[in-house]
Formats: sequence, structure tokens, C-alpha cells
Amino acid sequence: MNGKFNFNLDNAPFEIAKQLQEILASELQKTGGDPETLDDLIFSFHDESYDAENGGYHPVEIHLVKIKGRWCFDYITDFTYVGCGHNAELTKEIDFDFTSGIGFQLYAGDDDLKQFSELFAVWQSNFMSYFESGVFKTKITTN
Repeated sequence: MNGKFNFNLDNAPFEIAKQLQEILASELQKTGGDPETLDDLIFSFHDESYDAENGGYHPVEIHLVKIKGRWCFDYITDFTYVGCGHNAELTKEIDFDFTSGIGFQLYAGDDDLKQFSELFAVWQSNFMSYFESGVFKTKITTN
């Protein structure tokens, strides 16, 4: 198992950092999974202490799909709690849907993904920083 992804980033209208790609490859390698034998992967990153009352680091889900032997980003979603106490619900706060070319931000709605380049750059930088600081636990599943 080489743990290497052969990425195709053609559907991304902005830069996806090499560091983010390496994080995903490293997390899969820790599980012993082989990207050559899989067709899709869902990476779920969560801060075990995150809750509606005390806050914390938002859960993140990254879905990759293999098309013609190369891995593409399908979506990246950042979740947050909306509401208070026992009425709080975990919902999408930011969604970068690379397959459909649509971006979403809570309270702002949908727009062309290209309009989200600055938000993505900030989100990506923060996510990589948080990951490197060790706040996330990672779960990897397939469809």
C-alpha cells in the first residue's frame, strides 16, 4: 500500500493546498486503506469536545470520488450548531460542492463556487492549522 492519491483537481476553481492533500493521504494510510482499491472516501473530522453550549472546532466532512483512476474532490462541508441548548441542531455552515460547482454559506445561500475562492482560502488555512494542532479525530468511511 503506497498511501498515495493520484489527484485530479480540474474541477476545483481555486487552489487546493498540497498540505490538505497530504493530510488526507496520511489519514488514509493510518487505517491501512489503499486508494488503489477504493472508489470513494468520506473523511469526517471532529472535535470530540465540540457542542452547542461550549463551542469548539466545527466538524468537517470531505468526500473524494475516483473518476478514471484519479481522485477528485466531490465536496467539503463545515458544520455548526444552530440554536441553543437541547434545541440546537448540527447543520451545514459552509459547503464547497466541486462536482456541481456550487458553494453555500449559511445565511447567505448558494452561489457559483468561483465566488467562494477567498472564503475557501481562509477556511483551508484554518482547517490545516487546526488539524496540525491535533484537535480533530478522523473517521474514514466509503459509500
